Amino acid sequence: MRRSLASLLLLLSCATALADGGALRLHAQAGVFIISLFTTPDPLRVGQADFSVAVEKQNVDGLDEDAHVSFVLTPVSGQSKPLVLSASRSAATSRFLQAANFSLPHSGLWHVKVVVQDGNDVGEASTEVDVLPSSLVLNNFAWQIAVVPLAALLFGIHQWRKRAFRRTVLRPKSLRPPIRIR
Repeated sequence: MRRSLASLLLLLSCATALADGGALRLHAQAGVFIISLFTTPDPLRVGQADFSVAVEKQNVDGLDEDAHVSFVLTPVSGQSKPLVLSASRSAATSRFLQAANFSLPHSGLWHVKVVVQDGNDVGEASTEVDVLPSSLVLNNFAWQIAVVPLAALLFGIHQWRKRAFRRTVLRPKSLRPPIRIR
């Protein structure tokens, strides 16, 4: 019982672990740059999202750390205005990335354009991402709230089973009802 409970808690906590960048959505050449776009969570849902970018310059070893990165997110359905976001190193989960953390307002197909500028060099690459509706079951806060009642329920079941065991197995023979054979 304890092992299964520990396994369940470990499995639930793994869902909240964050990787360096998330799911790879785009890896393309844009002018003199090579752009890699990562997103979290995977799959994307309405609510908090993280768009991270790694920028490499052709014929240069390593990442381009001086480039300015911005995102233009446009809903394909035209439900709302485009979102223009600027990426920063402080928002990233890794020192090799630049990221923008924001809230996706609604579900549907979104056109994502990544614009990179470093001095006179400018590069653009784009892709489309599908944003799913929000889900209470997959919401991290829902799992955190559900842990307390689940733990209380498991404790109650344990105590009930413990009392039942003591009543049947540990009861002295003098208090047990006689067995009648017919």
